[in-house]
Amino acid sequence: MFSVERAKKLQEELSVRVLSEFYNTPPLDTNRLVYIAAFDSAYANSKQYAVVVLYDYARRAVIEKNYAVVDVKVPYIPGLLAFREVPGYMRAYMKIPVKPQLILVDGHGLSHPRSFGIATHLGLVLGLPSIGVAKKHLYGEIFETSNGRKQIRAHGLVVGEVLEHEGKKLYVSIGYKIRLEDAVYVMKSLLVKGVELPIPLHEADKYSKLIKRKH
Repeated sequence: MFSVERAKKLQEELSVRVLSEFYNTPPLDTNRLVYIAAFDSAYANSKQYAVVVLYDYARRAVIEKNYAVVDVKVPYIPGLLAFREVPGYMRAYMKIPVKPQLILVDGHGLSHPRSFGIATHLGLVLGLPSIGVAKKHLYGEIFETSNGRKQIRAHGLVVGEVLEHEGKKLYVSIGYKIRLEDAVYVMKSLLVKGVELPIPLHEADKYSKLIKRKH
């Protein structure tokens, strides 16, 4: 049976490991960035339709899509989304043909009550740099910098930034093994006119809904 307290304790324990590397994260070489994997889910009838979209950053094209349909065993609990979604994401991820250099997740990373949102969780499990992108604010103080950027401070660290695109706000946060400047740079480069989300996550969102309809 799922234990909320055990899940929270695990997040607290693992976040210590992640935060210990916060200031030692090397810069992301975007000139060598090729493959990005984006994850999203849709739900119906106690099923999770977990999808992964593999995106070629150099060619700006989706090159692979895969999914997994799994029984939902954990209820939706704010702050514990990873325990509900990551098992399905892992099953979908195992089907893609190449290893990505970066992952994007619909959700939060270090801007989380225990510094261990789903983007951080999945990044740690896969051992890959990760970025969380969400449409709603979860945790942390939003403040404006001297040059007008709106950033997110949580647990004494600047862990995220609020981007405005297509009249909407996107909450971008460090997931795992990536610097905020690099996360923001990549996200901005993936935003296009007429599409609210970064393209890989937009494609993952569409694909998850398509898979749900087909089942």
